[in-house]
Amino acid sequence: MRNRTVDTVQRPQRRSIDWQCIGIEKHSETDDEVAYRFVADIWEPNPEIKGRSRIAGQAEGLMRLIKATGEVLLDQPMPDDTNERRFNSAARKIKQHWANREYPEKTMFACG
Repeated sequence: MRNRTVDTVQRPQRRSIDWQCIGIEKHSETDDEVAYRFVADIWEPNPEIKGRSRIAGQAEGLMRLIKATGEVLLDQPMPDDTNERRFNSAARKIKQHWANREYPEKTMFACG
């Protein structure tokens, strides 16, 4: 059995979408609903600094809040949003505002 030290094991880095910080911005509003755009940074390995990542762009989706019920519907999925994780986080944040009858121009979901 060979011993391997942590120094010899290299974890592969991949392109990924941030799930800890999601920007939310009002897209449009009517008497019945509010549409929100939600965005997250896309991270990729940084070829200049081994083991580090850099921002390569942003991914975005579009959701709609029904004012009468608080239901949040996904109109345009965020590309590569595995299991709709970013949408669900953004929707929870919008529902918190809805509970207070707030329809903010901008807000964000943040954790960590």
